[in-house]
Amino acid sequence: MTFWSRAAIAVAATVAVGALALLTASAIADGRPATCVETGCFCEAVSGGIPNQIEASWSSLAFVLLGVWVILQRGAPATRERTLLPLAGITMVAIGVSSFVYHATLTFVGQWLDVFSMYLLGLLIALGALWRTGRLGGRPAVALYVVLAVGLGVAQFIYPDARRILFALVLLPGVILELTPFIAGRGPGSRRWVLASLATFVVAYAVWLLDQSQLCDPHFWLQGHALWHVLGAVAALLLTVHWRRTAH
Repeated sequence: MTFWSRAAIAVAATVAVGALALLTASAIADGRPATCVETGCFCEAVSGGIPNQIEASWSSLAFVLLGVWVILQRGAPATRERTLLPLAGITMVAIGVSSFVYHATLTFVGQWLDVFSMYLLGLLIALGALWRTGRLGGRPAVALYVVLAVGLGVAQFIYPDARRILFALVLLPGVILELTPFIAGRGPGSRRWVLASLATFVVAYAVWLLDQSQLCDPHFWLQGHALWHVLGAVAALLLTVHWRRTAH
């Protein structure tokens, strides 16, 4: 499949998924409000319609676009990365859809889906690092993934305000593991792509923080949280490039 064929499929899939996400958001728009409503849900002004936050909603589809692109990539034959890559792509699509629904509705359901999908990516990175180097068997990895995912989902429902701390606790182990020589390898440039992914994520997080304070302008044409979505999707894409380049 050529580059342009993959690009056309990714764009078409993103448009279709975006339309589906918009319909889903319209269906649940009157649900229980997200916990952020009382304190302010990010910087962007609320439109009063669907989507509630226009830039934050549509920029979420960057995860869908790049997630489909990852799914269409072919991993090296007979490697565990060939299994992980489409799973990462599917998870990225889930993040994009759930984030769209969250910002489009500012409902608790959307908030839960958004955070839970990010937990799933963090778990995939951490357990995938152990599995692809043989430190953890396939069945134990799947079982642990399911148990942790259920536990995090319940925790997100009961204690939604703990989401940022829990996400950091879920994400950091996988990032640290991917930076270690026994995961990334010892050759020159073996950690180049994971470092690029980490650097992109750090920039995205800095934008997220500034968007909550100094740079907040609810009506500005470019919203920081939208940049956070795009940069976060790029960071996830770069991590999948790292997987392909360090296939075991």
